[in-house]
Amino acid sequence: MTAQSTPNIGFWPFVILMAMVFSLSPLAIDMYLPALPNMADFFNTNIDALEASVSIYLIFFALGQLILGALADSINKAKLLTFGLITFSAASVMIGLATSLSELYIWRAVQAFSGGSSVVVFALIHAFYGNKRSGQIISYVMACVVVAPMIAPMMGSQILAFAGWSWIFYALAVFAGVTLVAQLKLLPASKITQVPQAFRIRSLLSAYKNILSNSTTMAYVLAGGSAFAGLFAFIAGSPFVYIEYFGVSPTQFAYLVALNAIAMVSMNLINARLLNEVDPTQKLIVAGKLLAIVGGYLFTVAYLHLSLAFVVIGVVAYVGLLGLTAANAISAALATAGKSAGLLSGINGVLQFGLGALSSAAVSISTSTDAMTMNTTMAICGLSTLFFVLILGHKTFRPLLGEAS
Repeated sequence: MTAQSTPNIGFWPFVILMAMVFSLSPLAIDMYLPALPNMADFFNTNIDALEASVSIYLIFFALGQLILGALADSINKAKLLTFGLITFSAASVMIGLATSLSELYIWRAVQAFSGGSSVVVFALIHAFYGNKRSGQIISYVMACVVVAPMIAPMMGSQILAFAGWSWIFYALAVFAGVTLVAQLKLLPASKITQVPQAFRIRSLLSAYKNILSNSTTMAYVLAGGSAFAGLFAFIAGSPFVYIEYFGVSPTQFAYLVALNAIAMVSMNLINARLLNEVDPTQKLIVAGKLLAIVGGYLFTVAYLHLSLAFVVIGVVAYVGLLGLTAANAISAALATAGKSAGLLSGINGVLQFGLGALSSAAVSISTSTDAMTMNTTMAICGLSTLFFVLILGHKTFRPLLGEAS
């Protein structure tokens, strides 16, 4: 399979399939959150012990991305995805059947690790559609995926009310099964015609070295990761800032969070439709500079203790710009990865979650009395993004200026 060899399954079926695969983990993370108190009662423990299952998922999901991403360049990507979906579905069933906390933790780790098989999504998109259209496809996929965390708690609440917490995980198993059937029908292993690289530890280490030492590739990855870390800071800090500090109701809070999702979906669609012909690096550089400006605005709003409306405007602008940074950063990075697209996707996922964990931890461990902690962390993430896009601007456009002269 050569780059830019379009899959013979139709454009939108391919996009929807990739979105379904990529939505598994957001659903697995958020769908059971309303059931945590019920699960704590069932397992005769406190809710903190159940909240630890969220951390377990994030840790093993990152580990799965790293390991399966490394294998993705040596194993047929469709087969790897099939393995991941089957294991995810089976682990979800076992979580629903768990009778002890240790069983829950073990199967949650298996579920998360297999969920890391979604790392092949970016590599498949790049392999089928090449450098030029990858950004467009990724934008469509991410526009779909953004909706998953929004609807997951609502879906989980309804299932909990009618069938109990176990059926939330059975529902996840069914969704993974439906995705598996769609993948086997639309994207069987026979459609992946490239000859995989032989798996050798020395070759793998060499590939790691090549990617991690490539300053341009890492600037793309870190620009996207730094920008996304600001979203994690918002997720960690917004319940206090919006509900406790500004006094909005939980229902109003949900609407305000929905504004962010609408902004990000809209910007992803703009990136895919209206800005499709613009170079991804150029879009990333512009978005990174705008993020820094928005970050400065958020810091000023917190410093001056301005009203909720000013905070919401800044947050919506920040999250909306992620629709330009995330898709274009990974798309441009993949264009530099050569035969190591799977490995790069794994590194990108780990760094994205790692930087997100750092920013959310910075907010969580700080003693907040107003919006300053959340807004400042988001501002730092915006400035970090600016730093990396300035590096990209220097590396990308300076050679062009030299040629012109």
